[in-house]
Amino acid sequence: MRIVFLRSNPVQPDPRVEKEANSLIKAGHEVSVVAWDRSEKYNVNMSYLDLKNGRAAIYRFGIPAKYGVGIKGNIGPLILFQFRLIQWLLKNREKYDVIHACDFDTAFVSGYLVKILKKKIIYDIFDYYVDAFNVPKILRNFIESRDHKLINSAEGVIICSEKRKEQINGTSPRRLAIIHNSPSFPCFKMSSLALNREKVKIAYIGILSEGRLLKELAEVIINNPGLELHIGGFGSLHEYFHELSSKHSNIIYYGKLEYSKTLELENSCDIVTAIYDPKIPNHYFAAPNKFYEALMLGKPIIMVKNTGMDEIVSKNAIGEVIEYNAISLEKAIENIIKRKTDWPEISIKMKQLYEKNYIWHEMERRLIKLYKSI
Repeated sequence: MRIVFLRSNPVQPDPRVEKEANSLIKAGHEVSVVAWDRSEKYNVNMSYLDLKNGRAAIYRFGIPAKYGVGIKGNIGPLILFQFRLIQWLLKNREKYDVIHACDFDTAFVSGYLVKILKKKIIYDIFDYYVDAFNVPKILRNFIESRDHKLINSAEGVIICSEKRKEQINGTSPRRLAIIHNSPSFPCFKMSSLALNREKVKIAYIGILSEGRLLKELAEVIINNPGLELHIGGFGSLHEYFHELSSKHSNIIYYGKLEYSKTLELENSCDIVTAIYDPKIPNHYFAAPNKFYEALMLGKPIIMVKNTGMDEIVSKNAIGEVIEYNAISLEKAIENIIKRKTDWPEISIKMKQLYEKNYIWHEMERRLIKLYKSI
């Protein structure tokens, strides 16, 4: 089949989109991507994603907007993005058979168009919209009602953990696949960088925004010369960390990184963080990329109590589960360092958990099976 992924970020990178696209190419499908570049203004740029199993054409719309400000802060750009999606899907209707819509902000318009154009749709719920974003009360009921209709009408629905079945309670998907955010790279191929072995190195590469205790983490590192923070990604705090790294030698900022480089850097560090604000309902159901990456690489992880996967960290003693504040974060780092002699044993346990429950080979099988069924 000819499959087009729709995503409301630039896919530069987007690990989940890229590994799903790569797996579908491997299964013989033709894949393209339509994405939203919020960094600059232009009509549409076409290039290619070079994936392990082949190339995927990617069409990016340049519509300036901000990350992490909710619908209110981006209402104009969001509406324009919807119109651009409609135009592209109509103009290119002979180029695809299936729309793979990632999240409600691409599924909303494509859900209507598939009926008109007689196409199929797979609804991939990375984040349940009304729980994940700052949705005004006046729109909440409408969005949730429409979301449930999309879930019930799509050929297939994908969620990223068993726990997320609770979020879509009250719906009846025709087909439901659970595909975890597992890395698609085998850990035995991961190389390591030549970093300072005398220091404990903490890694965070992802969305650079408020609500992840990133500034607080940096403050802990700055005040402890025995620690280093290796941080990269994109978002509203990128300038903050770029400037901070120029002032402090133990804050190392990398900017945007390819996913393979992200894993290489994490593999070269000692501790990974996956910190989310538990006040946001969606974070209770979170399935963070960092959790799966830490498992695969065997790196102790820090998570927040009552955010997705925290119970696995606690149950297996493979890191620290904290309260959402700087004091608890600092204490967690100290506790992990105290267990330094246990790190090899923790690493083995984490890798075994990954291979038993989350390995990408199994997630790929589920994805290909879903597409075969439609």
